[in-house]
This record gives sequence, C-alpha cells and structure tokens, in this order.
Amino acid sequence: MDVRSAFNSGLAGFQDASAQLSNASSRIAQAGKAETKLTGEQLPSESLSSSAERAPISITTELINMKITELQAKASAKVISTANEMAGTLIDTTV
Repeated sequence: MDVRSAFNSGLAGFQDASAQLSNASSRIAQAGKAETKLTGEQLPSESLSSSAERAPISITTELINMKITELQAKASAKVISTANEMAGTLIDTTV
C-alpha cells in the first residue's frame, strides 16, 4: 500500500468532516435565528428571509450529524496516524 495514498485518504476524510461540521453548525445557527424572528402569530415559514420555502431545521438531526462527523474525523485522524507510523517504519527499515 502506498503511504501517500493512505495519508491523502485520511486527510480528505478529515477535510470532509470539517466541512460537514461547518455546515451542521451553520444550520443550527440558522434555526436559532429563525426562532428569534418569530413574533405574535407569525408562522415559521413566514419568518424565513428567502422566497424559497425550506423544511424546518431539526436541531436534533444536526446534533446527530455533528456526532457522526466527530466519529468520521477521529477515524480519519487514525488513518493519518497509521500512515505516519508506516512511513516511520519504512524509513527505519534498513536494506
């Protein structure tokens, strides 16, 4: 197995996890903004700033997505760590 390939796979997975975490946290922040805009008898769909209708944001679902992202980041970090150890072992091997 190519160490660079393993390292790159781990790095790509970690970057993907970072992007997903950012997206989930943005959706949670948007849900908080939507709740604070509600006044009187206004419906949630009326408080959205865009003209396109959106499905309500489930904070529970986004928190679950964040936990999944955390596990993905940990797994990717383990791949990077293992690739680093493999590279170290290969360098230490004498021919």
